[in-house]
Amino acid sequence: MNAPIISLQGVHKYYGDHEPRLHVLRGIDLDVAEGEYVSITGTSGSGKSTLLNLLGCLDNTSEGAYLLAGKDVSCYSDDDLSKIRNEDIGFIFQSFNLIPQLTVFENVQVPLLYGSRSIADTTDLCYQVIEAVGLSERIEHRPTQLSGGECQRVAIARALINDPVLLLADEPTGNLDTSTGEEVLSLIENLHRQGRSVVMITHDPDVADRAQRRVDLRDGVIVEAGAS
Repeated sequence: MNAPIISLQGVHKYYGDHEPRLHVLRGIDLDVAEGEYVSITGTSGSGKSTLLNLLGCLDNTSEGAYLLAGKDVSCYSDDDLSKIRNEDIGFIFQSFNLIPQLTVFENVQVPLLYGSRSIADTTDLCYQVIEAVGLSERIEHRPTQLSGGECQRVAIARALINDPVLLLADEPTGNLDTSTGEEVLSLIENLHRQGRSVVMITHDPDVADRAQRRVDLRDGVIVEAGAS
């Protein structure tokens, strides 16, 4: 098996400044190998959203270590975490999070605005990732002119633009009908076959079972982790 792209070691997460604090994650140990496709599922209140925030470097652990591509990001500053989010993690959200005033091409360019590469130097790359998700003919359209599935494809293209080490998908089919959701899942599976590391958060067990491996959370504890 490849080396871990993600390694959570004894991770706890508390909220609140006074006892009794809310203990959301309770000693999580989890490795995701480079190139692996893992789903994380659980009921409401299981800790999925908190774990997503930690994996996406949107929050820090209270205890324990989080290694992303070999770097312990547990105690990184906000500025350092922001850089990691932009360069190393590609986010795919349930609500797409596209900017309605921008075209498909401009939405895909957004992460480049916060990086070191110039927009001019990455024009060809933008065309390539838009073509890869099948939207070359929609490149000048705005989100209001697209279907839900097309909006999610734009979000996937945007997630790929900085060639991240990890794709992190949060309920990627949650706002889509069954047929469109199937198309998006097939696209994510194709990216995995190309060697991408993917972690998908979902409440839907059928969607979770599409992954290479399924991790179940219950009350902040991993209760099952194995091949789906």
